[in-house]
Amino acid sequence: MDNEAKTKLKTYADTYATMKMSGKDQKIIENSFEESKKVKLYLKRSRDDYLLARAVRKLIDNPELMIQLELPADYLNIYHWLIIISYYSMYHAATAAIAKRKIKCKSHEATIASLAKHYATSEELEFIFIKTLHATYIDYIESGREQRRGAQYNVDKEYTSDDAFEVLANAGKFIKRIQQILE
Repeated sequence: MDNEAKTKLKTYADTYATMKMSGKDQKIIENSFEESKKVKLYLKRSRDDYLLARAVRKLIDNPELMIQLELPADYLNIYHWLIIISYYSMYHAATAAIAKRKIKCKSHEATIASLAKHYATSEELEFIFIKTLHATYIDYIESGREQRRGAQYNVDKEYTSDDAFEVLANAGKFIKRIQQILE
C-alpha cells in the first residue's frame, strides 16, 4: 500500500474515532445487535439497486426505448440518475459490511469511515491474512459519493456517459468484493 493510501486510511480511522464518541452528535454506534440482523437485507438492497442501475445503462444504450418512453435524445438527467443509483448500490453493500460488525452509522461519511477502519486497515488483524478491502475499493465508494452528491445537488454540473459509466463499473467491482468478504 502506498503512502497516500496509508494516510487516507489513517484519516478514516481518525474520523471513525471522532464519530463514535458518545453524545448527541454520535454518528457511529458500535455493538448494535439489531443492525447486525440486517446484513442480508442490505445486500439485497445493494443488488436490487445495481440491477436498476444496469437497466438504466441499457436504457441509455437503446435510443429507441428512450423515444418509446418519451425521453428526449438529449435527456442528460439520466446520467445523474445512473450515478445516484450506482452509488447507492455501493452504499448499501458498505452498510451490509459494517452491519456484519454490529455497527450502525448515521451518515454516509460515517459508513465509509467505518468500512475503511474495519475492512481496509491492518488494525483488524483477523482480516490481514483472510480478506481485506483494498484502499482502491474505498476510493470507488468515496468517488461515487462525491459524484452522487454533485449529481443530486449541483444543478450547474452536467455529467457525461463516461462519468456515469465509470461509477457503474466501480459499483459492480465494489459490490462483488463486499460479497466475497461477507461470504
